[in-house]
Amino acid sequence: MHTSANLAMFMVNVSHALIRPMRTRWPELSVNDLKAWFRGRKYVVETLKLLPEMPGSISINQVVSQMAVLGRVNHTVSPV
Repeated sequence: MHTSANLAMFMVNVSHALIRPMRTRWPELSVNDLKAWFRGRKYVVETLKLLPEMPGSISINQVVSQMAVLGRVNHTVSPV
């Protein structure tokens, strides 16, 4: 029980540390939005790994920035 409580508090601190810099461009960012952003980013990166030839870094960043926000809850402003 003690370890679970410590892990929960640690994850709250990590989430807030990740959210803080993103709030300047996405003021209503929530933890669910953060989870959706990272999940979308992971899906894009894994999908791009399936391609026979990797596209240039500029197109990868564009795809990641557009696709990573699909599952977000607050749709007012994009974080990227």
